[in-house]
Amino acid sequence: MSFGITDNSRKVHFEGGVVDIAKSDHALWVLRQRGEDGRFVVGEWRGDHFQDLTEFEPSPHDAPLALMSCAGSPAVLSGQMVRYLANDETWHVVQLKGKLRSGVAVSAASPQEGESIYVGFNVGEWGGGLQRIDLKTGAVADIERRDTKDLCAGPLNRECDPVTGVIPDPREKACVLASVGLVHMFHSNGRILRVCGTDVALVSEILIPGDKGNSSKWGRTGAFYGLAPSSEGGFWGITYRALYRFDAAGKTEKEYTLPKLESVSGIHLSRALPNVIVLQTDLNWAVSTSGYTPLIVPLEGPASP
Repeated sequence: MSFGITDNSRKVHFEGGVVDIAKSDHALWVLRQRGEDGRFVVGEWRGDHFQDLTEFEPSPHDAPLALMSCAGSPAVLSGQMVRYLANDETWHVVQLKGKLRSGVAVSAASPQEGESIYVGFNVGEWGGGLQRIDLKTGAVADIERRDTKDLCAGPLNRECDPVTGVIPDPREKACVLASVGLVHMFHSNGRILRVCGTDVALVSEILIPGDKGNSSKWGRTGAFYGLAPSSEGGFWGITYRALYRFDAAGKTEKEYTLPKLESVSGIHLSRALPNVIVLQTDLNWAVSTSGYTPLIVPLEGPASP
């Protein structure tokens, strides 16, 4: 469905079968399965509706996992391959060499240069981690960084760290940003990472005061439940406690408490923050005791004061 920002109108475009949506510059795509024949099709927003582009039929037991932008073109990730739409409007296929892990939730993004795809997995208290797909060879690699030999050593540990969001890095064209977040048994754990190839660097970690005498960071860092680009060239970090706006380098520019949501045409949202609409979702309830998870929709336009 679409929501009219100026007139609060609501329009249903597809009753079911939608797998994912993705945005690239001014293009908006939707991946859906057609009910009549089981084939999948990518549609592009044109005017006031989605116009179908090219369809495809997946291999048995290899349903699509995610739709994303790859060097400005739509790309579809499944467990065994990546399909990307070439200039001749045909699907080019890269077979994966290696096995993708699975998760309750899966997030994926390609860096601006478009030569790879990073896939994050969220399995709640059982971690999830991050993998990288080389689009030239199809090779699948695990991406981790464990600074010590402790059980849940990080900052990126597939056994303990659920990856909740992946977006292209606005500063480094060959990199992505990844968020980690989990609230479980009264403990909170999370951070934002910059991943370039196999290198993992800490971008932001919000410390939460813990019990006196507890020197461990586990249980004292804010859980990030997603990332979103901002119209100013930086990005937003989403937690269940607050929303953070960062510049492109990862410096915190401002912290906002979660705004009060109102029901508009049956959608719970807020327009109180600059250049974004905040929506309510229950995306992480299956894997984290976090309450409702905000979803940020960036708006194009000049920065607000």
